[in-house]
Amino acid sequence: MNANIRPSTAPETDFRVSLLKSDAKGERLIMLTHDQLRVTAESLRQMNDLRSKLNDELRSAKEANLKLQETLLSMEAFAHAASHDLRTPISTLNGALHYFSQHYAAGLPETAQEFLKHMSRATSQMDRLTTELLEHSVSTSARINIQDISIQDAVSEACAGLAQELQACGGQISVSGSGFRLHADPTLLHLVLTNLLTNAIKYRHPGRPLEIKISQSSAGRDNWELSVSDNGTGFDPKDKFLILQPFHRAHREIEGSGIGLSTCAEICRRHNWQFTADADQGKGAIFTIACS
Repeated sequence: MNANIRPSTAPETDFRVSLLKSDAKGERLIMLTHDQLRVTAESLRQMNDLRSKLNDELRSAKEANLKLQETLLSMEAFAHAASHDLRTPISTLNGALHYFSQHYAAGLPETAQEFLKHMSRATSQMDRLTTELLEHSVSTSARINIQDISIQDAVSEACAGLAQELQACGGQISVSGSGFRLHADPTLLHLVLTNLLTNAIKYRHPGRPLEIKISQSSAGRDNWELSVSDNGTGFDPKDKFLILQPFHRAHREIEGSGIGLSTCAEICRRHNWQFTADADQGKGAIFTIACS
């Protein structure tokens, strides 16, 4: 080679790998032209930067989640304490009004008697509200004590607890399907069943006797379904998600707090169960708890 001849500098090109044929049988030659090393190195650097940024964001998200959990626990504890402490003066006030009504209402003017009835009704509503708030705070914050439970026993206990209310309104309950066993907190499960049955009684149709049907089916310990249906007033199907939110009431004309169904939904969520509501307005509602 002539020493005065210098090879020209080729411009940088993308990295390419070429597979060449060789005269030798079974051999292949690999020729590497100018690499895309700089581009590849830049891509790797960007990936590392992105991974570092994502790790920082994940760490920040975890810290924010911990703070949020602490805030929620603090709020739940406050709600529990507030609703619990409110019950004492409300119960005292309710008792005093009842005593006053029994012993002195007859001697009061008619207008004063009406005011006394309004006060008694208001204190009763406040007492129910604080009770349901206490139940809701328990459903969201209480430690779950999982036990092996017979659904038949749980249903029978809930029905027995409302026997007087059912008798007073002439309601009937029928239970169908084979019983099964499940893993649940007995206190919280009882609260769910009681709330569903109480709702059926409260929202019964005035033009027909109340009928409640409890259906149970199972394909295994962790694959079962329980439904509670009634022939009451039902609700607008478009509200089937809204009624599971706290303080949302499907029937404003009927006294209630709108907490019972949200409590049921929260308890089911903590048990990893699915809780759904559906209805045919004016014909009845059905609430289903499922595990799968």
